[in-house]
Amino acid sequence: MAHLNDDEGGQIILIAALALAVTFIGLALVVNSAIYTQNLASRGEVAGSNDALGMRAMVESNVGQGITAANRYNHSNQTTLKAGVRESTRTVSTQTERQRVTSGTLVNVTLAGSPTYGTRIVQNDTSVFNSSEATPSTDWTVGERIKRPSDGTNATRRFVINATELPSSGSEFVVTANSTSSNQKWAMRVWGAVGPSGTVSVEVEPPSGGTQMCSVSIEEPYAHIDVTGGTVQGEPCLALQDGSFDGRFAHGVGDEYNITYKRGDQIRGNYSMVVRDSTPANTLDTAPKSPFSTIAIYNATVRYRYDTSNLRYEAKIRVAPGEPDAS
Repeated sequence: MAHLNDDEGGQIILIAALALAVTFIGLALVVNSAIYTQNLASRGEVAGSNDALGMRAMVESNVGQGITAANRYNHSNQTTLKAGVRESTRTVSTQTERQRVTSGTLVNVTLAGSPTYGTRIVQNDTSVFNSSEATPSTDWTVGERIKRPSDGTNATRRFVINATELPSSGSEFVVTANSTSSNQKWAMRVWGAVGPSGTVSVEVEPPSGGTQMCSVSIEEPYAHIDVTGGTVQGEPCLALQDGSFDGRFAHGVGDEYNITYKRGDQIRGNYSMVVRDSTPANTLDTAPKSPFSTIAIYNATVRYRYDTSNLRYEAKIRVAPGEPDAS
């Protein structure tokens, strides 16, 4: 057995201590990196995080545009839809990385898992909001058995109406979201006039009772109502938004609901929406005849990674363009 003098023993102890110190520093860096990533994702207050979070918002927006395009042009089946979104996500990843590579930043975006599918409902001409497949054709079911996921998100997104003619007061066009398991009902009434000195009025009545209205002056030859976005002519409509009144679309009607139109003959224009996990109503036709329904992607999840010399940020981003907050 070799014997060590005091100097040699002290050197070995010093080397061991240094090795342990390096190990602890390495562990601290790993732990701090995990905490850093968590803070970056949840708080957005960590120094140097602005670009990563700003890029994340850009990625979410661009992937959302890819989903919208796939729903319009690649809706023959789920396989084609998914391929379209995967290809657009790959393009987003490539273009985003090119924007940052000269600064030493690497960005990668990939589709994670399978999308959630649903139905896109569209009228793309400028006729009245009737259905020739329904009796009566003016009062009919647009979407059936629309199911919210377990997290309570709305299950209807990008519900937009562009009206070239509006009904007068007393003959309002009515949209309802009716619970399939109770008598809970959310209702929206629309009336007014388009064009110079025109006004569009929207009144909402949630299941909790009471009503709230917003009226917006318009000069355009059409009224643009973003039902799930909560705006009229691009301006916030408090009757359709969260708050003390909370008139968000379908708020309070339960986990499964139907969407119906009433007095569809009193309004003219086009509309579209995407609904989650629903049964296409038999009142809808096949494209190009309006109104029609097609299979669609309701939401998709992408994996986003942002790397610099001193920062790594990774996150999964759920993308559902035009979806309101959980209700």
